[in-house]
Amino acid sequence: MTFSEKIKNRYSVRDFDPQKKLTPEQEQQILDAVSSAPTSSNWHSSSAIVIKDPKVLERLGQIHPRAKQIQTCSMLIVFLADYNRMNMALKEFPEYKYNNHDSETYTVAVGDAFIQATTAQAMAIDLGLGTCFLGLVRVAVQEIIEVLNIKGQAFPVIALAIGHKNTEGIVKPKLNRIYQEKYNIEQVTKEVAEYNITIKKFFETNAQTTTPLTYTEAMAKVGSSYKMNTKEIEDIWELELKK
Repeated sequence: MTFSEKIKNRYSVRDFDPQKKLTPEQEQQILDAVSSAPTSSNWHSSSAIVIKDPKVLERLGQIHPRAKQIQTCSMLIVFLADYNRMNMALKEFPEYKYNNHDSETYTVAVGDAFIQATTAQAMAIDLGLGTCFLGLVRVAVQEIIEVLNIKGQAFPVIALAIGHKNTEGIVKPKLNRIYQEKYNIEQVTKEVAEYNITIKKFFETNAQTTTPLTYTEAMAKVGSSYKMNTKEIEDIWELELKK
């Protein structure tokens, strides 16, 4: 299977084989990809913490009922928005003035973290491994900060569980998110209405849930149940937002 085919057939793996580990070569290839990921203005505003210790994986897998895959994956990488390096530069050269607490710095650091994460996923997929992104790290920010010894102006943005699939999954139909030359809100509206029907039929056919929902209802329902620690993150960043 080509890389293009692997990317198009990717799905989130929530059932890893805990007995089958990554080889040292596979691990290094993934970490080399993370290290080589692009970074805005060469500031290196993100960091990655690699976790393979079964005891730590077990503890992190208990942060949320939907984070059980952490306990069986071979390797978990937690990606941080991390402005500690910029703060070191500003301390060394105080004559340069720069606001490191506005929405631009936040966007740059979070963007760098996601770029590193997607680069890691691409390499893992190319190696034939299963992956699962976990935004749930933002649910237990303080606990993860304590367990992983995160200091300063840094917080967990996303995690990536990597391992060998224990069972095969199904690729869900995707909603179009590509527009040529300019954005088209009318097309977005039409596509959402069509996808409501498509995804509900998919879940009805594949019996992945007892109560299949439309796309819009599922989004609203799941969104309302997510209790992200936005206040803690804003405090860590000392984020300056105009109200």
